[in-house]
Amino acid sequence: MPIKLSLRLLIIFLWALPQMSTDIYLPSLPAMAHYFNTNIATIQYTIFFYSVGFSFGALFFGPLSDRKGRRPIIIITLVLSAIGSLIALTATNLFVLFFARLLQGISLGGTGAIMRTVVRDICPDKNQMAKFGAILGVIMPLASSIAPILGGYIEEYLNWRWSFVFLFVYILGFLIYSYKNYQETNNNPLTSPFTSVFYDYLEIIRNKRFFCYNLTSAFAVCSVFSYLTVSSYLLQIVVKLTPEQFGYSNVLIALTLIGSSYLNGLLIHRKGIDKLLKRGTLFLATGGLLFFTAGVFNFINIYTVLIPLVIITLGCGFIYPNASAGGLSLFANNAGTASAVYACIQMIGASLGSGIISLLTHNFNHHMLFLGLIILCQGLIGSYLAKKLVSLKQQN
Repeated sequence: MPIKLSLRLLIIFLWALPQMSTDIYLPSLPAMAHYFNTNIATIQYTIFFYSVGFSFGALFFGPLSDRKGRRPIIIITLVLSAIGSLIALTATNLFVLFFARLLQGISLGGTGAIMRTVVRDICPDKNQMAKFGAILGVIMPLASSIAPILGGYIEEYLNWRWSFVFLFVYILGFLIYSYKNYQETNNNPLTSPFTSVFYDYLEIIRNKRFFCYNLTSAFAVCSVFSYLTVSSYLLQIVVKLTPEQFGYSNVLIALTLIGSSYLNGLLIHRKGIDKLLKRGTLFLATGGLLFFTAGVFNFINIYTVLIPLVIITLGCGFIYPNASAGGLSLFANNAGTASAVYACIQMIGASLGSGIISLLTHNFNHHMLFLGLIILCQGLIGSYLAKKLVSLKQQN
């Protein structure tokens, strides 16, 4: 049965929302540091608090949607994220801003987990999920490129608060649209009590194949968030790009992800998700090595930043859709819970990446070196896990 265009559009725009919430204010980080009379490393913790909230929001809202349905939980998470945006745009001190980002993370973690589950609801098999995931893989880079461009213009002609005004209006629009148009896709809700979710989590985590898929994706997200956290420093402070130029630099990321997602869709039936996943982790390790080498020799310019980034992004285009499809296809009745675990572990990776790079760069001024070291390690471990998946599949 074909997926309705209205449902496709809703999934696409809500799928983009968590990424928009992270990327739109990146060009404003130096200005925000000035406003709050602190350094940019401290402002970078707004990304850390968002990713922590995202992890735990997914754990709570995903299983709830298995029992209460997707529609009411989507509405609740959008209401909470709108409130978080209002608090952020009126924040006058760092503690309020950190709380607002935490609330945004909790609510949008739920939204993201449920959207991944909706894809599981409407796709009949894992190959179809991977193909639709490749489409969504195009949407994510578009959001990643449009958001900082928009944020760059907002910072140049208005100020950082208007980025959160934009998020509030975006969320409010799709809250109204979801309330009026979204039809429930969870046609077989679980009847077990919510208190049993702990045992559901144990069942999912104990699945070795799921855990390998999930960790591989988490390492890729860790790498991306490590870059996002220091990107404003590297490109605006060191390379001296303006906020608008910084925003436009993300177009290259978008084009790379679109290309790799399209290529992934073409190769999925011929190569299979596990082989493509391994290919992605090798790209990740290569990009990390280039960052690390540039950091060792303190050779930082627009090319030594963007070329490794393109290679890493190419790897993520193979990792994201295949890891998600492989992991969630293992569970049918509790897909929401599986999606919640998946999103949580993913964003724990994001939290670690953002938190570790913020901590290291707060104390040591070697942004590129630490960035490369983190990504290189993620790529090598991810490659081992992708190889492990092949052997686990053969055992089954």
